Amino acid sequence: MVFYIIGPRTPSAVIFYPKEGRFDCVARPWLTEAGSRSARGIWEIEFNHKLLRYIYGLTNQFTTYSLRDCGSLRNPRTIRLYESLAQFKSSGLWVTTHAWLNDRFLLPESQQKNLAELKRSFLDPALKQINEKTPLLAKYSIDDSGKFLFSIIDKQNPV
Repeated sequence: MVFYIIGPRTPSAVIFYPKEGRFDCVARPWLTEAGSRSARGIWEIEFNHKLLRYIYGLTNQFTTYSLRDCGSLRNPRTIRLYESLAQFKSSGLWVTTHAWLNDRFLLPESQQKNLAELKRSFLDPALKQINEKTPLLAKYSIDDSGKFLFSIIDKQNPV
């Protein structure tokens, strides 16, 4: 029960389901420490040592983008939306659900329960900023089943 409450709603933790050992579900935070020197604009982070073998082992199936691409975005949810869109720029299509958006972006209750509020106060302004300030051009529609269909174009390499 505890993992269900903090696991899916905690974006900074990785959830493991080991086949052996004491636990059948383990949540591990990405970072053990994060500190900033705000006057200099510098962040120093320290990864959890129990995750290092997974981090070092990454060779494919991850998303990269230049921080310059989204450096002018200021809202953390807008930046996270940009990251999600960047994952699908090669295919040009991202299909997701309202429930997934709720969990990924830790949306306030008003946006979780009211689709019009979600669009008005998060998706539309965030996409406007992304379209104006980044190399991505994105728009969305909602199909008959309620799924969000995002179309994504890389302005630097349009297909």
